[in-house]
Amino acid sequence: MSDTTDTRDGRADDPLRGTPIAAIELPDDIVGIGASELAYLLSRHDSAASRTSGDFLLSDPRIAQEGALIGGASSLVSRGWLTLDEDGNRQTRSYAALIEYVTGKAYRWSRIGFVGADGGDVEYVALLESDTVTALMQPRQLASWFVRLGEPDVDRAALVTGMMKERFAVDAGAAVILQVRTADGDRTLAVRPQGDGYEALRDVSGPGTGTGGIVDEAGLLDEVARLYGEVAAA
Repeated sequence: MSDTTDTRDGRADDPLRGTPIAAIELPDDIVGIGASELAYLLSRHDSAASRTSGDFLLSDPRIAQEGALIGGASSLVSRGWLTLDEDGNRQTRSYAALIEYVTGKAYRWSRIGFVGADGGDVEYVALLESDTVTALMQPRQLASWFVRLGEPDVDRAALVTGMMKERFAVDAGAAVILQVRTADGDRTLAVRPQGDGYEALRDVSGPGTGTGGIVDEAGLLDEVARLYGEVAAA
């Protein structure tokens, strides 16, 4: 990927344009990335997509100290994920190239928040989708992230619904808040077990808000699929 960064007046070329992403083998395992590394990758682009990615991933390179960004670049170099050519231009490689691409070119962002029965701190997973790469990202200690990269034809509704059901199997009193953002705005769905089914409420903005009701497993899949503009498979 080129080191040229976007400018809002469009005088510089999009650094992602022409990226030979198809030549990069998509890994199927999980990789870790640190806060400074992520901030550096986000700093390579100034676009609506990269800013939304930074918002969802709690990382804003615009306010990061220069030393932190240099540290992120240095760490990526040490891992072989960032190289410099003879002219000093920086090129991301391997996992870094894929993470840079999906954060800079994402068109849809999902936050799957898990709230325990005791109402304690919310844990969450972020799903970023671009035309070529998807990234399922979970925050870890010291602002690090675990990332699972994949291809764009993932069954989003089945993936997200599966994560919900896994949490409910561990904590039957838990609730899940699903937020899906696109250029058209945000859509939300709040879900919790209810009897033999689930209470699924759309467009929840606070206690006592939202519309919907009790659904079975198929109905839950339909509700999640609706947020992605999809029809669940029968």
